[in-house]
Amino acid sequence: MAYDEGPGPQWRTAPWPSAAPGVAKDWPSAPNELPHGWGADRPSWPEAGPGEAPANGGAGPRLGQDVSFGLPLLPDRPQVSHRLPARAAWWALAGAGLAIVLAGVGEAIGQAVTGSTTAALTELLGELGLWAAMLGTAVLVSRRYGTSSLRLDYGLVVKRRDIFLGFLGALVALVVAEAVTLPFAGTKFAGSNDQLLTQQQGHEVGFVIVALIVAVGAPFFEELFFRGFLRTCLQARFGGHGAVWVQACLFGFAHLGEVNGWANVSVVLALSSVGVVLGYLAMLSKRLGPGMFAHGLFNLAAVISVL
Repeated sequence: MAYDEGPGPQWRTAPWPSAAPGVAKDWPSAPNELPHGWGADRPSWPEAGPGEAPANGGAGPRLGQDVSFGLPLLPDRPQVSHRLPARAAWWALAGAGLAIVLAGVGEAIGQAVTGSTTAALTELLGELGLWAAMLGTAVLVSRRYGTSSLRLDYGLVVKRRDIFLGFLGALVALVVAEAVTLPFAGTKFAGSNDQLLTQQQGHEVGFVIVALIVAVGAPFFEELFFRGFLRTCLQARFGGHGAVWVQACLFGFAHLGEVNGWANVSVVLALSSVGVVLGYLAMLSKRLGPGMFAHGLFNLAAVISVL
């Protein structure tokens, strides 16, 4: 018999292959059963050829395997899609609130220890609070709505070629950011958010710590949160391109307040444009590795610029 797709399971008669000597030819009693004699006691199959079953270690055809000479053609098991729902994106609000609280607690501890609001330890503890909230949100959403795997749900995969892709992405991001901020040069809207680095000038250890925060830590956690969790969830509502642009705008506004006054305009627009580049890297490569390298190299350029 062979399985025939249609309104419901149907069985049609098809020729059964000649049985090996001493092997019975009992018909299967259910669609997902193999006939008697298809176990380990039957002879091995020959090499695959026209009209023959492919050899697979003498174990017989697998369930759902399509063969062409009258063996059971059983329905394949459906593949489950673990696409995160759009409503999961609302967890970003809870994550942002938690990030503000944890960052404030970390900065307060750092200030109590060092007596300074700009000390490298203060900045580090504040960033650790932000990163803990970002990571926690991504993990929670993955477990609640996905597979509990950051690799499967968000594409948290890094490959060697991602270094090259990240280098190209960083170049594009630098050009785009420069093009966006150039019209604001010399106006009250011009600004830069590199004060985290400039305030450590003259403090070698502090500068190294902040440089690692900017070029290593931030790219990993921000890519996981914005291009991994947020873009993936928004894609269910806005589609691939729409999700890239929406998360990019949110990424830009997440940096609002890092400079004073109207200078935030150029900072938010520049980082939003960088978020678009990083978003497309994640969408086209289907993983976060290229964006993490691009983000790190982009921030490393800022580190170098203040040396």
